[in-house]
Amino acid sequence: MAVNGNKYDILKLLLAILIVAIHSTVAGMVFRPVLRLAVPLFFIISSYLFFLKQSTLSTRKERCHGLRKYAKRILMLYLFWFVLLLPCTIYYREWYVDFGPEKLLIIARSFFFGSTFIASWFLMASLMGVAIVWLLASWKMRNGWIIGIGAVIYVLCCLVSNYNEALKGCPQFLEAYQTYVNLFTLPFNSFPCSILFIGIGKLLAERQFAPSGKMLWCVLGVSMVLLYVEFFITQHYFKAYYDDCFFMLPVTCTCIFMLIGQSRPCKMNVDTKKLRSYSTVIYCCHGTILSLGHSLEHLILNGNNGIKAPSAIVPILLFLIAIALSVSLAEIIMTLEHRRHLGWLRYSH
Repeated sequence: MAVNGNKYDILKLLLAILIVAIHSTVAGMVFRPVLRLAVPLFFIISSYLFFLKQSTLSTRKERCHGLRKYAKRILMLYLFWFVLLLPCTIYYREWYVDFGPEKLLIIARSFFFGSTFIASWFLMASLMGVAIVWLLASWKMRNGWIIGIGAVIYVLCCLVSNYNEALKGCPQFLEAYQTYVNLFTLPFNSFPCSILFIGIGKLLAERQFAPSGKMLWCVLGVSMVLLYVEFFITQHYFKAYYDDCFFMLPVTCTCIFMLIGQSRPCKMNVDTKKLRSYSTVIYCCHGTILSLGHSLEHLILNGNNGIKAPSAIVPILLFLIAIALSVSLAEIIMTLEHRRHLGWLRYSH
């Protein structure tokens, strides 16, 4: 595959917009399978770029340094937005209720294994997933085994999300699953679901899988059809409450990533590094903006003022407002970070 960072910067921005669409419910249920491609593709991109750099390093010491550098970047990004959005997070997570040692443990668990500010789970999931795959590889485990382990875990994530209704006949499994959730969090919104996609990213970074473009297009077409079939089956027959994981997502996302990688390099008169910064800021702050927007919507539309709005208009407005405010905030940050004593703002992206 061609190594062209510009394409992945553009793709990241598009994926960030898809994630805003998921959380604002602007696209409706018909487009949900397409929107669900966003997070797995984010995992594959992050893994691919990380392990591509790792493949150029010759010693274990250099690779360890690369992992520490990656971990530091993710943690500084997480801490920046965690602190900035903390007042809003305390409000909508209701951390102020019965605050004490037990609540602090809940916050710590949310920080490492779940979400603090909305959608933050991806950051720690990416870091922990990359670290796990890196360790397995350092123990000389082959990519096939890593992907196999990730696939087994991902199948379990699919079963407890979209196919949870079918598991009611397995009370022992559900009891064990609930114990895991109580200790950590939902596995499909945490690091377990990332391992398969990070393993795929590593495999592609090391050029160990390179089918032709025609084959990829055929597989992509079939997998998209099957993804929609799976979506409608789970919605109508399994009455899925969570729709984060589908069996066809790994195949579909891998094909999309490889087709983009095999395409011609993008030439744009735009600083794509800036687009990358936009995507990071949009991802990190959009959930909080939408949460505040929903609170304001409830206050205005459900108050005693008689104001009503068509249900289809509100999600569109929230989506556009979240994008506009996120991009504006990114512009402000990238302007201020060049000023004296404000260089720390770069940790936001």
